[in-house]
Amino acid sequence: MSLLTLAAAFVALPALSADWKLISETEESDKTTSWYVDMTSIVREEDYMRAFLRTSWSVPQYGPEDTAYQSSTYLNYFDCDARAIAFTANAYYRWPDPEGTPVHQEPEKPLANLRFQPVKPGSAGEMRLDFVCSFRSKNFLTRRPSAPSHG
Repeated sequence: MSLLTLAAAFVALPALSADWKLISETEESDKTTSWYVDMTSIVREEDYMRAFLRTSWSVPQYGPEDTAYQSSTYLNYFDCDARAIAFTANAYYRWPDPEGTPVHQEPEKPLANLRFQPVKPGSAGEMRLDFVCSFRSKNFLTRRPSAPSHG
């Protein structure tokens, strides 16, 4: 197994064994966007909450080189006090469920290199932050391995 194949497997790990819970959904005239959190991935890390999330669209989206995808998984860090979110380790999948090999991947960045963005009141981002941060006072023993760095 090549190092690249092994790295891809780690990035896709949350998609394969996740316990996805729908936490918000928006409907527009041309599409529905659904946001999920992997309930087994919610952990406290340093001063942040961390969780794997997934977004699914009812119609294909298009990425680099017009690559079609209908779902993405990604690692979020939540600064509950500052009400901000940082994203890393994105993986994009052809179908609404994150199955098979991603059509595009981005490596996980170290926490120190992430850029936190404030959430807008009433947005789907605020709903995700509120949901994950509601677990902040709980003691979590479940930990998932981070996606490996791609150097």
